[in-house]
Amino acid sequence: KQWYQRRVRGAEPPAGRKVITTTRSHMQKSVQDAIDSCKPDSLIQIGGSGSKCVLVADGTADAYLFASPGTKKWDTCAGEAIIKALGGTMTDVHGGPIKYDADVEFPNRKGVLATIRNHDFYLSKIPSDIMERK
Repeated sequence: KQWYQRRVRGAEPPAGRKVITTTRSHMQKSVQDAIDSCKPDSLIQIGGSGSKCVLVADGTADAYLFASPGTKKWDTCAGEAIIKALGGTMTDVHGGPIKYDADVEFPNRKGVLATIRNHDFYLSKIPSDIMERK
């Protein structure tokens, strides 16, 4: 088969571990609090939303978590397409969809959470003070 005829498959992250990827240069209290509440086994800090999505897609990380405004629609759109193609989920940290239509603001004001599996687990760990923010 040609490369474009193959089904896209990501690597399944090992069960029983929690590896989170997040920002390298925009660590804020809300981001750190959300990460700490998930009690990860390890943290990978790297620049670029797309890079974080690739780490989730290839199974290196279990979740991409950024519980703060900062990313823009153009930062997340391609990564979300890849995550969804692999059967994963990308939402804001409230569990809502990231919208890309012409009438929405460019910033993702409610942060980003991307996973291949266990999305609800990570959403359930977001601290209430972050969830209460509009």
